[in-house]
Amino acid sequence: MSRKYLVTAIIVLAVLFGCTNKATSSGGNVAADFTLQDMNGKNVRLSDYRGKVVLLEFWATWCPPCRASIPGIEKLFNAYKDRGLVVLAVSLDEGGWDPVKSFISSNGMTYTVLKGNDDVSASYQVRTIPMMLIVDKDGRISKRYLGFGNEEDLEKDIQTVL
Repeated sequence: MSRKYLVTAIIVLAVLFGCTNKATSSGGNVAADFTLQDMNGKNVRLSDYRGKVVLLEFWATWCPPCRASIPGIEKLFNAYKDRGLVVLAVSLDEGGWDPVKSFISSNGMTYTVLKGNDDVSASYQVRTIPMMLIVDKDGRISKRYLGFGNEEDLEKDIQTVL
């Protein structure tokens, strides 16, 4: 009986912390470079986007707060891509690309989705998802968000570094 309550408590805490918007300044730490594959098998390196602002999101298809963030991220991407905004969404789904590709298609995601791994998750200290970072034109992390809750603040922070 107590195991049932423990599991329920863990799920509730995960959802609550995943749904909050906790933005922190990262003090200009350099974003760790990585090379990950996109859904077409092309290698994508973070450092290839120096000179552009990158919204780096760690997410998964099974995560309700992650799913809820997609329309807002899509809106920001479409509004600012011509000014140099790049969105790299790192999928932390386990398994192959098929369910992720299907999810991308059915949710109208037009920004770049990459297949994440444990090394990249560890280098960015991903403990909860969604987690978003704004990487400025010099490759430094200007903001870190745990959860997605305030699209207006995210937009202001992106405008600041564009």
